[in-house]
Amino acid sequence: MNIPVKHVSVTVDAGGNITCTPDPVLVSTHNALVAFTLDTDGYKFPDTNAVVINVPHSDFPYSAWTIKPKLAGIADLCNNADSYEYTVTVVNIATGKSISLDPVIKNGNPGGGN
Repeated sequence: MNIPVKHVSVTVDAGGNITCTPDPVLVSTHNALVAFTLDTDGYKFPDTNAVVINVPHSDFPYSAWTIKPKLAGIADLCNNADSYEYTVTVVNIATGKSISLDPVIKNGNPGGGN
């Protein structure tokens, strides 16, 4: 069984601003994994709550997993066509300071297209 995976690149610029690419993340298949890769040295995902859906919803029944310091994932059942704001958080390894951003996951309608 193949699990559809949507990849998101997370970067931090010199000013400490996070960017997620793509934003929004477009998901149009049931039971997808949204995988977040942190592509900036000197930062890591926190052990918990690296990705949090801002308003809990049944399309995201599980908390995100921090798989390793630069990889996090969240399950998206994609049963409802809607947009969901989420918060992605990274930690500056040198200072321990957390920074966050609120991008969007946009679920399409898998049964009827986007």
